[in-house]
Amino acid sequence: MNLNISIKLAYIFFFSILIIGCGEKKAKNTIENAKANKISVYNFDDEQQLNQYRKLKLDETHPNLLNPEISNSDYDDVKAAWVDLHQNIGDFMDENDFQWQTTDSTITVVHKFYFDSEGNIENYFFNVINESISFENKEQFSNLISNFAIINSISYQSDGKFAQCGKTRYLNY
Repeated sequence: MNLNISIKLAYIFFFSILIIGCGEKKAKNTIENAKANKISVYNFDDEQQLNQYRKLKLDETHPNLLNPEISNSDYDDVKAAWVDLHQNIGDFMDENDFQWQTTDSTITVVHKFYFDSEGNIENYFFNVINESISFENKEQFSNLISNFAIINSISYQSDGKFAQCGKTRYLNY
């Protein structure tokens, strides 16, 4: 009878380790997937990053989404997805307590997103127009966008890669 209890305990121990091991592996895979999805972010004010961005020639492989020749029939869907993406970025910035560290009431950012066909962000180029924003603060913004892209995408899909550019004014309050 003691042998049966020992065998049962051994089975319970073995399966407990197996279950815990699988849980750790799953968590590790999620972290690895997040790292694999990390995008390249290019700050206009960083000369080295700007040169790297220019060398990629992303505009040759990612046509502009709002080009009427590409998305004429989907214009309303594209526009809605673009607005949603920016609202999600604003929410993400708020959730992460991002502050522009300036007294300017609005922050203007000219940017270009490069997406894969599924709407995942692959590359992001930005230029903060406000001169009062420090380089360090721009780097914080860059890191925030990179983290945002790990778990967010645009709610639009295409037959191939695509890009979208624009100017956004973030309220600073």
